[in-house]
Amino acid sequence: MENLPESPFSDSALISSLCNISSSHADIQQNSHDLDGLTPNQLVLLLHDSNLRGEVMYQLIKKRDTCEDLAPLLWNTFNVVYMLLLEVISVYWKLSPPTLSMKESTRVCNALALFQVMAKNPETRKELIEAKIPCYFYPFLKPSGDDKPLEYLRLTSLGVLGALAKFDDPYGPKVLHFFLETEVVPSCLECIDLCDELSRKVATLIVMKILMQEKGMSYCSATPERFYSIVQVLYRVVQKLTEKPCLLHLMYVIQCFLSLSEVFKFIGPSEAFIRQVPPQLFDNTFKDILRDDHETAWMLQVLHFNVYGPLFSPE
Repeated sequence: MENLPESPFSDSALISSLCNISSSHADIQQNSHDLDGLTPNQLVLLLHDSNLRGEVMYQLIKKRDTCEDLAPLLWNTFNVVYMLLLEVISVYWKLSPPTLSMKESTRVCNALALFQVMAKNPETRKELIEAKIPCYFYPFLKPSGDDKPLEYLRLTSLGVLGALAKFDDPYGPKVLHFFLETEVVPSCLECIDLCDELSRKVATLIVMKILMQEKGMSYCSATPERFYSIVQVLYRVVQKLTEKPCLLHLMYVIQCFLSLSEVFKFIGPSEAFIRQVPPQLFDNTFKDILRDDHETAWMLQVLHFNVYGPLFSPE
């Protein structure tokens, strides 16, 4: 990880070196109207110029689907990760109380989107975790009421974590360990409980993926308090979904309950757990949106069997 400084917060020598790098590429300095024609390699070099960085990040995001090597290019180019982290931490002081403008939020979201590009790539995903880069995004996960600029930051940060949450690939166990070690689950539960609909959905997906892993399930059921804090948050999600149904979110919640119910599959039902499984999952509340979703209906049957026994057949 030689391309990362020891700390992204202060290094005057590094800043000086970056100025030299920027001037050495003066022949490709362009105004914002000319950047669209540059290659990803040229654009990445221009990230060192703070005056152009906002537009350069936007142009790189536009090229993320056509440039297969963008993730390693970002990671391996000298100090690019550092420059992106500077964008992220530059707004920390505006989080509480929230004073972030939409323009500032969009700029940081663009930096986060480039981290998401790296999170999706198997090679750079490993590097991000080993450098503990996602920890810099955690401050954005804290609920902040109805503040749209922060909500966009939160949603984009969750998108990065969601891209990292590929636990079935060769490096997946290390990612899972990092998530559990840095307490991603409590942060996601806060988002599920208190944030906007899209953030709730992505946070639920992350928790669902964690619960589907044996080590993740062990972590979540290590203490009754931890286990039932998850159950209670999911219960409240179902109450919200009764008012505004969403099939995809409902499927995530059902899978979470299904994973949690596996704890009692062999030791017998728990009255405390039974009381906190929403009855709306088994009555006709979601009948219409589940009508053609046979996979989710099957999951409900298994969930009911784990909780109550086999006498259940959804209409």
